[in-house]
Amino acid sequence: EWEKDPSPYDSINWPKPRYSDAWRKAARDQEAHYTRHRAVVPVAQYEDLGIVNVHFLPCNQVAVSAGTTYPGRPDYPFHFPQKMQEPATCPES
Repeated sequence: EWEKDPSPYDSINWPKPRYSDAWRKAARDQEAHYTRHRAVVPVAQYEDLGIVNVHFLPCNQVAVSAGTTYPGRPDYPFHFPQKMQEPATCPES
């Protein structure tokens, strides 16, 4: 389960100083627009427990891996681009 901020960079325009009453109000107002998501996904096969990686992908998709490998290695089960754009419309789940 996770929450998603639809406008994660809006805080640059929030009132100054940071953590003032006005800033905290802007943060609460922003939080009211968060969306909540839940996904149950398979974990890519692994032999030894080590690192757990959770990839948050466009269209509220999630991929999870566990083991002793990590992104960028040839034996890593997923090879997602570093930056992925959200499409204009997402397929129905």
